[in-house]
Amino acid sequence: MPIVASGGAGSREHFAELFTHSGVDAGLAASIFHTKQVDIKDLKRFLRGRGVEMRL
Repeated sequence: MPIVASGGAGSREHFAELFTHSGVDAGLAASIFHTKQVDIKDLKRFLRGRGVEMRL
């Protein structure tokens, strides 16, 4: 069952924690990218380094 929740992500580590949960296939964020707190390409490299399958 798809679940969409938005809000609360403030760092790369929050995404890494998200993908440690079984069955999680995607994450959603917006403001941390718009405000340039986190760069999308850097996040993808970081997650791939943590073993999360990621298209770069």
